[in-house]
Amino acid sequence: MLNTIKHILTSKSIRNKILFTIAIIILYRFFIFVPVPFVDIDTLKSAVSNTTGGMQLFAMLMGWSLQKFSLVALGLIPFINASIILQLLTVVIPHLEELKEEWETGNMKIQQYTRWLTLPLAFLQAIGMVYLIASYIPGVINTSSFSIVLSAAFALTVGTILLIWIGEMITEKGISNGISLLIFASIISGMTSSFMNFTWSAEKGNLTSVLIFILAIVLVLIVLSILLIRTRKEIPVTYAKAWKIQETAVLPIPLNPVWMIPIIFAMAFVSFPYLLWQILYKFKETAWTEAIKSFTETYMNIMTQNPHYVAVILYFLLIVLFTFFYSWVTFKPEKMAEQIQRRGGYIPGIRPGEDTAKYLNDVLMHLCFWGGIGLGFIGIYTYVINWIPFIQDAVQTGWLNAVPVIVSGAWVIIIVWVVQEIINKLNADLLMEKYSKIV
Repeated sequence: MLNTIKHILTSKSIRNKILFTIAIIILYRFFIFVPVPFVDIDTLKSAVSNTTGGMQLFAMLMGWSLQKFSLVALGLIPFINASIILQLLTVVIPHLEELKEEWETGNMKIQQYTRWLTLPLAFLQAIGMVYLIASYIPGVINTSSFSIVLSAAFALTVGTILLIWIGEMITEKGISNGISLLIFASIISGMTSSFMNFTWSAEKGNLTSVLIFILAIVLVLIVLSILLIRTRKEIPVTYAKAWKIQETAVLPIPLNPVWMIPIIFAMAFVSFPYLLWQILYKFKETAWTEAIKSFTETYMNIMTQNPHYVAVILYFLLIVLFTFFYSWVTFKPEKMAEQIQRRGGYIPGIRPGEDTAKYLNDVLMHLCFWGGIGLGFIGIYTYVINWIPFIQDAVQTGWLNAVPVIVSGAWVIIIVWVVQEIINKLNADLLMEKYSKIV
């Protein structure tokens, strides 16, 4: 490890990449302090600081810039949504599937489509975000003037496009995937800020106990995250020519092949009814809209520290379900089996064709089951922890009230994932530099 660090520090090209990445992240954090016009910042900051649960995850994905309603407050959510939409469309649009099979050239074209799709999505989501926050936090912005709404939405859209450009610069000239690294920087910033605020406000007598408790939770979440990210099933594939074994390769299928996508989907689906009826009730206050609003607020409000168990169970089941669905869309066992057979390969003991597809599908479903459960546990940790009796007492007394906000399972798995990406990228750069010196 020390030798690796020494090589990184002595390598001019890698050192420049690291310095470039740090400089761009500092620039990104600077945009956090550029506010959107026509917004009451003090009202918004106070409201966001006092919320937990899903609203905290929402604020984290937007880089904690929601507190200032900054130029980049919309964050990378439209770009993530556009990427997910295009990945799902590859199932039904043959042209996109053909582009995906063209590797680098096709991926560049898909990325171009993603950027174009991001633009209208960002503008529509920005308008929705303005109305949503105005209904959720009254007085934060004057939505009676449509010109004010459009101006704020335009500024937020520009901020999102700016973040995409910054992320692509990091990907091209930095040390990791730029989009992931920007989210990583947002999480670290938010966790550090929350932790510092908590330590300043906590009682000195309870501070040591809380720190030990936080450390224990972090270690458990890190171990679980590493298991989800690093665990994989390696399937041997033998390629033959003229009935002679030519080479043997390995087909790795990870335990969690879909990263955080199921959590994002599940959060959106569970919270949608609650958010929808919160907005509709503002426009039409009747007995039946009030009844539905009350029902969704009681049973479907995941954006709180202690939601109803119905919302938590539904959230968990949706995470598992979307793990299965998105893994199947991404991997496509039939397509994998067809490609193996086309290249003259086979899995030892399994007949090529339909039997290989069935075998790969069974392996994928088995991994998705356990990977979905693990990801679901990480997703609902911040809610389930409050159901443990002694923790309930600690939360009621106040000394553990901020722990789920400081340490979220979703944040930890993203941090572990990005750190793994950075390590892999640095190792690849060191290896390329070593080979270039030999040549």
